[in-house]
Amino acid sequence: MSEHTLALDHLPVELLYEIHLFALSPALPITSKHLHAVFKLAPTTIHAEWLIECWRAAADLSWPVKRDGFVSYALRFPICTRNVLEAMWRIPKLPFNPAHQVTILPRRLFRNLAPRNEPGQPPWTVDDEPIPFLRYLCTHPEVPRVVADSYDGYALTRAVYACFKPLVRVLLDLGVSPTCKQNLAVMVAIRQRNLSLVRMLIERDYRNAELNSAPPRKRRRLGVGRASDIGSSDGREALPGGSTSTPSGSGKRRKLADRVTVNSDMLKLAVKCDARDIVEYFMKEKGCVPDMQTVLMMSR
Repeated sequence: MSEHTLALDHLPVELLYEIHLFALSPALPITSKHLHAVFKLAPTTIHAEWLIECWRAAADLSWPVKRDGFVSYALRFPICTRNVLEAMWRIPKLPFNPAHQVTILPRRLFRNLAPRNEPGQPPWTVDDEPIPFLRYLCTHPEVPRVVADSYDGYALTRAVYACFKPLVRVLLDLGVSPTCKQNLAVMVAIRQRNLSLVRMLIERDYRNAELNSAPPRKRRRLGVGRASDIGSSDGREALPGGSTSTPSGSGKRRKLADRVTVNSDMLKLAVKCDARDIVEYFMKEKGCVPDMQTVLMMSR
């Protein structure tokens, strides 16, 4: 009589799904290649139910998890895609979202952003992730208000590091402040000696000036008049309070206050990086006065 070894690999996939929903363990799918393949190819409804039940269990043990809501919790997991979220909305036992709840964007959406400096790499556009996913989150009625300024401006800093200008515009429209962590995003742009990024982070009006001077083909690539302009659907710069800058009676656009105040530390870093165009911009246009140490560096 032959002996049969009973293992999870030998169970039907339907039973494995039930075990997965009962265990609520993120480690189960990585215990073997077979289980990883089974759960990776599972229907979106299984992923959606698993995420909801995981949130229920975590919310019972942690008040911050309950406060942030199940959408913020689900977004932490790579399996939480647009299709999985759509499956969530169809589940009758979906948790209720209070009116005061917000959606916190996880760091995983921006962690792998890197500069496209290699020959042959296409430039960043509004069709590159995570912009389409952000557009979906910001426009779906079931998703609470998106807060992109979490984790001390991590998303904006990564976008600046990758020179992902369309994403930088989207995050600024969503209200992300470049002043987080002592103006870290601006400092990264200075180290890259990228004057256009520096101006985009500092000036609220810079985007309008850039778009108005761009040819039609570039305007389409930048996403003018498209749904990718999350902060303002008509292509105008969004203000923190939700208003936009509008032309005055004389036909001139009202000058908006800068997001960031240029200081001597920024000027000193620009001098160290030999970013002469940025140095000139800081001193002549923004009126930044160098300290004595910076003056000595400039005189060498």
